[in-house]
Amino acid sequence: MKDMVFDDFRNWMCDRFINSQSRRAAKLSPTYLLTHESGIVGDVINQIDRTVWSKSSFDLYSNRIKGAELLFYVNDYKKTQTHPMKIIINGSAIVHRQDPNRMLTGGWDRRRINAKYLKKGKNEFVFAQNGILFVDPHAEGVAESKYSHSERSFDAGANWHTDALGEEFDVRGEYLVRLRVNGFPHQGTMTSPAIDLADHKNSGKIISRFSIKSVQLSGDLEKPTGTTILFETRSGSTPSFNPRKWSPWQPGTRIKTPGRFLQIRVFLKTKFADKTPIIKKLNLTIHTEQLPKPNELIELIESDQPEFIYSSYSFAYLQPHLRLDRLRKQYCLDDVIASGKTEIEQLALLRDWVHSQWLGWQSDKYPYCPPWDPLEILGTTKGNWGFGMCTHYGATFAGCASALGWVSRVLIVDHHCLAEVWYETGQKWILQDAGPCREYDANYEINGEPINALELHDALNLDEVDKVMSNKLPQKVIEPMDRYVETFCRFGIPLRNNHLTHAEPAELDHGYRQYHYDGYLWWSDNPNPKYSEYSLQTSRPGDFYWSINQTRIFTKVANKPGMLHLHFEHNMPNFSYFSVDIKGKQIEKTDSIELMWELDMGINELCVRAVNKFGRKGRVARIVVNYNK
Repeated sequence: MKDMVFDDFRNWMCDRFINSQSRRAAKLSPTYLLTHESGIVGDVINQIDRTVWSKSSFDLYSNRIKGAELLFYVNDYKKTQTHPMKIIINGSAIVHRQDPNRMLTGGWDRRRINAKYLKKGKNEFVFAQNGILFVDPHAEGVAESKYSHSERSFDAGANWHTDALGEEFDVRGEYLVRLRVNGFPHQGTMTSPAIDLADHKNSGKIISRFSIKSVQLSGDLEKPTGTTILFETRSGSTPSFNPRKWSPWQPGTRIKTPGRFLQIRVFLKTKFADKTPIIKKLNLTIHTEQLPKPNELIELIESDQPEFIYSSYSFAYLQPHLRLDRLRKQYCLDDVIASGKTEIEQLALLRDWVHSQWLGWQSDKYPYCPPWDPLEILGTTKGNWGFGMCTHYGATFAGCASALGWVSRVLIVDHHCLAEVWYETGQKWILQDAGPCREYDANYEINGEPINALELHDALNLDEVDKVMSNKLPQKVIEPMDRYVETFCRFGIPLRNNHLTHAEPAELDHGYRQYHYDGYLWWSDNPNPKYSEYSLQTSRPGDFYWSINQTRIFTKVANKPGMLHLHFEHNMPNFSYFSVDIKGKQIEKTDSIELMWELDMGINELCVRAVNKFGRKGRVARIVVNYNK
């Protein structure tokens, strides 16, 4: 019998309703956001005056809250600073005057709502007297139009219409109005990484032949009245979930005859917004039966392989496609990076090439704003059919880098946009800024090492921005990053990089106005976010900086003497095959995650790495064993 104890849940995957980062225990988040729209469109205006009013409604599952924050998108509208708006909450009116300091970096007006105005069930918020709201239209036609929580009155609230939004009174959709509730959400979910039951210390040791009879899950739990904690598990014979090799999720805390690998999923639930269940510690008791050991000794001498970092959020990667081939060939991208001797030099050459393709921000001459498709951006801007801003430089770099086999993504900061790319040499994500001005066209460093957005954000918070340098390779110029550092006060990412082949989901005209799209994942320094207008927020670093292009090896003594049964696990997007070397010689290219390794007497060495469909190779995993009879 063995015990595995979990008292730190920071590496577990959690949805936005779980707080597992501020302390080792896991509980529900202290706030949550209610919204009925995604903010895809941000240019449909509704004027508000003494007779033309607007209304949004939100349902609260519990009235036991500390209050709320009402958020409504106004772009750069400022008239309510001098001519106040009236907000009527469930029949109670308050006067709202826009406070520029509470607008933060712009776009979203906000008003704190006392809990006494709110109730369980439907809550109505009426905007009257003065101001504007913006509308996100429903995508469907009238026949397929979904239920709307947004209404408009033309007689000071006597009658309400759901299909008369917009300037021409012909739009059905939702106002860009959101409600940040200061209370615990009804439910949150957290999921463990795959747990190796045979190696409870995660040491990478060689596993002898054994049989797992059962596993019992218990824990140190707090469940106040009205709260519950439910458990599910699934198990299998492979290090990563494979539906052919794993069981489905099953409720309960006792698992009979599981596979070697196990996952735990936990649901935290509450009926009251002022109560949360808490998980302080979980314990797995593993009952095993050791099978007869073979009359031989296989000893692990060395193991060099990474720990995987998993994001709580799925990411849609750009896959091989004819448009990708066209981008690579039409713009001769291989030639662009050919002179680079190192990976960072190649990335710098690509970034500098993107920077030089067009003159940014000519919206007065060419008002069309293209989407994030690099082919359309290059064709539009180079043909003077539209304009390209920092958003388009970042999207073009990310698309071109992905076409060359790197994994890159757009990164949004405060009123600027750039890119991050997985830097194989450093085994981390790093910034690449191809932006429109001379101050950009750089990667950013601290102590000579390329950094990512979180590292720059932390330097800003710690007042250590003097350490941040702009490396303007290939010009071989390194200078202090003394401008635009403050833009890293916030940052977010789209959860995809396939804009070259998929137009949606996407925000229209991102960056041309204040930010309103609710489809990005944003970083928050704590569970109660400063920029409270977005649903997807995390303070878990792994959600932004998961690892990729890596391989791990799991070993087990085989039934046949002198053999090891290997399982490979990888996290490489667009995986093609494993390249396996034994004693320095490539012996196999295989897409199988299993390999039987026949050992020679004495020292044996095996290296394996994943290779993607573009031919790029990932990090090497290496083990060395000694075999004696």
